Amino acid sequence: MGRKFFKEAARTCVICKSGTPEAGKTTVTLARGKALIVFRRVSARICPNCGETYLDDGVVDELYHAADQAAKAGVEVDVREFHHVWA
Repeated sequence: MGRKFFKEAARTCVICKSGTPEAGKTTVTLARGKALIVFRRVSARICPNCGETYLDDGVVDELYHAADQAAKAGVEVDVREFHHVWA
């Protein structure tokens, strides 16, 4: 399942061309060097037809930052709940 950035709430899914992605939660796995970090319950828009997942830019930035920090701290494998920091 790929992840796309999604800026408009009422767009049609770019993969199946028929579903309209809806608010939901997903799991995101990121690798940084030797680190593998799994984030659970990440806010996303998910196509009910094909399951394609779209992440907002701010969420992606937070995920990348958290993964980079974990890698710098020497984490090798980590599974964590994602808590979005609202600006």
